[in-house]
Amino acid sequence: MNTNRLIHAGFWFGKSDVKEALELAKAGVGGFCIYFGTTKEVKELIAALRAAAPSGLIISADYEYGLGRWHKDAQLLPSNISIGAARKEDLSYKKGLITARQARELGVDWVLAPNVDLADTPANPIVNTRSFGKDASLVTDMAKAFMLGLADGGCLNCLKHFPGHGSTLLDSHLSLPTVNKSLAKLQEEDLIPYKKLLTKADAIMPSHLLVPAFDKEKPASFSEKTIQGFLRRELHYKGLIVTDALIMKATGGLEPVDAFKAGADILLCPEKPFEVMAKLEKEIKKDRSLIDHAISALSEQEMMIAKLKSAEDFVCKDCAEQADKLSFDTARAGICLKGEDIKLKHGKSVTYLEIDVFPGGEMQAKDFYNKLKAEGIKLKPYKAGDKSDVLIISTMANYAAFSGKINFSAEQKEIINKATAKAGKSALVSFGSPFVDDGLKINSFLMAGTQTVPFQKVCADILLGKEAARGFMPV
Repeated sequence: MNTNRLIHAGFWFGKSDVKEALELAKAGVGGFCIYFGTTKEVKELIAALRAAAPSGLIISADYEYGLGRWHKDAQLLPSNISIGAARKEDLSYKKGLITARQARELGVDWVLAPNVDLADTPANPIVNTRSFGKDASLVTDMAKAFMLGLADGGCLNCLKHFPGHGSTLLDSHLSLPTVNKSLAKLQEEDLIPYKKLLTKADAIMPSHLLVPAFDKEKPASFSEKTIQGFLRRELHYKGLIVTDALIMKATGGLEPVDAFKAGADILLCPEKPFEVMAKLEKEIKKDRSLIDHAISALSEQEMMIAKLKSAEDFVCKDCAEQADKLSFDTARAGICLKGEDIKLKHGKSVTYLEIDVFPGGEMQAKDFYNKLKAEGIKLKPYKAGDKSDVLIISTMANYAAFSGKINFSAEQKEIINKATAKAGKSALVSFGSPFVDDGLKINSFLMAGTQTVPFQKVCADILLGKEAARGFMPV
């Protein structure tokens, strides 16, 4: 029994050592989770890892936004919040299908999605656009459709982050968040997607969250009460359980092996995989119950590999076109309007202000502004103290792991409110967070939720009166 297969190592292009990864493959790890790099680099690395491995590897990736979330030469797909705002299951299905087909073409088998956290806490710095919305039924319906798309595209899925990361106020990449909901409240809200979808789940990911309703001392990912007591015995989940990435700071220095002892089947992205392999083998050899657990976990992996072998290998001849169409269709169905429906006429002079949580060196929403300019709108950048007839504020405010923030700061809100105070009309256009309008004195809020070119162009068309905002606010 090769217990090394219970480890799935992480590989970060620009940081990880290829030679070490090949040594891990030769040692028989069960798989790798891939981050960054170009699609060509990813495809070549995966081929090399498979060639070096003594048995089948399962290659995973966090493709919540499609491949473009991690690979700079790949396309971003609509965010979950945009899909939820459109409330069309066929769009979520197509997102899953395109994601899977593009992933399989690179050699990625397992998409660590969908995210079924509820977007019920505006200050949450890590869920936000990754969620389909705050309503558990909406989240369940959209996640189910996405999972069907993944399956039809030949990829495995993973429900996360159990039992629900939505109500937290901290980024678990940086520290340990606490979920303060009672068990009754969790049952009524966060746990609904798991209860309804667990029979369709290839895996479930307990997260690095302290959930006192289950365990007052250990995070869910290291809690036998949570994994064995609730997920296995109460919910009767029979499938694979994979930890969240073990490099995250929320683990607080806990030993990865302890997550296996608590009931996890796969240890994902441990910081020192060779050390973890040695410790895991040692612990399993001296504990009969861990031997049984290891045999069961390895059997689950073999079932996943068999399922992958039976899936068709896809060549994405028209996936780029499908992805563009999906973005346009989702934008036309999912962009939401709160407040006044401002319409800009040809020749209108408009002042604009770009403001972001993570400022860039160049215009972020250039396709949005270029579309307005091409339709005869006269644009002028805002300067402190300027008066304006119409002011447009745009933002790409979105989540970034290890940052701990997502919405506007108090200082940024002050800048915006000073600008809107001297404007006749003001409109905020968010290509990210649906919560950025909180505390702002604006006339109009367009929530797009996704930063791709199609969403930028459709937002411009809405302001120009060529399109309508048809979405339903999902938060």
